Amino acid sequence: MARIRSIKPEFWTDEKVVSLSPLARLLFIGMWNFADDYGRGEYSPVRMKMQILPADSADISELLGEIRREGLIVVYAVEGKDYFAIKGFGKHQKVDHRVASKHPEPPSSADFPRNPPPDQGEDQGKDRNTEADASSAVAPSTVVSLDPSRMLFGDGLQVLASISGKSAQSLRSQVGRWVQLTGKDHGAVLRLIQQARDQSIIDPVAWIEAALKPKDPDGDIYRAVL
Repeated sequence: MARIRSIKPEFWTDEKVVSLSPLARLLFIGMWNFADDYGRGEYSPVRMKMQILPADSADISELLGEIRREGLIVVYAVEGKDYFAIKGFGKHQKVDHRVASKHPEPPSSADFPRNPPPDQGEDQGKDRNTEADASSAVAPSTVVSLDPSRMLFGDGLQVLASISGKSAQSLRSQVGRWVQLTGKDHGAVLRLIQQARDQSIIDPVAWIEAALKPKDPDGDIYRAVL
């Protein structure tokens, strides 16, 4: 169900918002109307196109990719279903009586403070978010893990989803194929994802594919970028 939302004046000069193209900016605002009172919703690009930009000739995946690359939303999968959550939603939207969310919470991460539950006051919620930010200064993509596979298919997959504009669920088999191409070197694939992020590659999936392309008939892998 669509909801009435407010736009603060500082929205228009926010660095991340200004970095968006005009249509991506409009799409981002429109997502507020269709998100629940916790800033969450089902991640369906086709549905968003029909709800928010029905008469515009626009590549909805490209626009969502812009929004995700600026870190304004997080997309996550729970039990095979994709969801989105708007970052900072509770700070910018004052909802007096929140309706319980029908969507699962996003996985906790360093850059996504959890919204306080309905029974918490404003001050208490802010304190919890501040504590979470202070204790989680390391970005998910740089957290040390004893299990490279878990790190790749956890934080690495989420980073790839964020910079590519695609859902983590749809990228999982792709990443699995890359692992096979590198001889099950999970760290190599993770480094490629990190490089794509750090270099702001426009199409990170195609870039990684090219990096792993065999350079001779014997199937040797390009290792220069690994």
